[in-house]
Amino acid sequence: MDLSFPDEKKFAFTVFDDTDNATVQNVKPVYDLLDNLGLRTTKSVWVCSPRDNFGGQTAEDEAYLDFLYELQKKGFELASHGVGSGTFSRREILDGFERFRELFGEYPRVHANHARNPDNLYWRPQDRFAFPFSLLVKGARHLKRSLPEEGGHVEDSPHFWGDWAKRHIEYVRDLTFNKVNTLACDPRMPYRHPEKQKYSNYWFSASDGHTVEEFNALTKPENIDRLEQEGGVCVVYTHFASGFVRDGIVDEQFAAQMRDLASRDSGWFVPVGKLLDYLREARDTSNRFPGRLYRWSVELRWLLDRVMKQWRWGR
Repeated sequence: MDLSFPDEKKFAFTVFDDTDNATVQNVKPVYDLLDNLGLRTTKSVWVCSPRDNFGGQTAEDEAYLDFLYELQKKGFELASHGVGSGTFSRREILDGFERFRELFGEYPRVHANHARNPDNLYWRPQDRFAFPFSLLVKGARHLKRSLPEEGGHVEDSPHFWGDWAKRHIEYVRDLTFNKVNTLACDPRMPYRHPEKQKYSNYWFSASDGHTVEEFNALTKPENIDRLEQEGGVCVVYTHFASGFVRDGIVDEQFAAQMRDLASRDSGWFVPVGKLLDYLREARDTSNRFPGRLYRWSVELRWLLDRVMKQWRWGR
């Protein structure tokens, strides 16, 4: 993969931290470690309290808000995971993003859809995947009764906010893969999707490090060796609230592997938005649309990786 990075770096690594169930207690030690190691990543934020079975602190919690201010000051990126977990109306969604801007001085540029939120953008299988993968995923999700019937991009939905997203959200996360080199799985990211361009801009993929066990398996030193040799890009999608901290102590294997990663002088460690900006500009992908064959190939790879993930991790 012929790609150069700033300052003669040879590979790039970053993390998108999904805010599900996050509190100051269960994620701050992780960010203290990353800060001390010089690793800058992206943390998603809810500005409204959860309205369903998900937990975690939000910008409505004073201590948590102070923690977010501290992260922002240190150079970590704050991103969107929707305005909250559960059902929100269009008015609440738009007010929530205004609140985000009031608190942090700018709107979020990077977004990841959340679980079964009815305001998710292009998240129903028929919107997200090409045929026949859309039918396969739709059938599987119907069995779990987890298929949202609305969508944030559906104009007559009470949860519609796609017009706002088109103006302010630059990047939306889509597929996740099991391989550490995200760019090898989706070489054209970030890109515009021809069937989603009305209410979105660019889409990107990630490497799946859902829990601490999965993150550690993904980022073990031999995998980072391979990433470095390939001159690749890794965008890990994870939940730092999922076992990374126990009794106030950061998981020992995770800490060791992050120290190993940070010690590699050839690595470029920047937040997700900055990395995607660079990829887009370096390869001039602004007006390119991936063809149907390309989309089929990455969606098939995603499907096979999901099967392997289920077999190995039970999810």
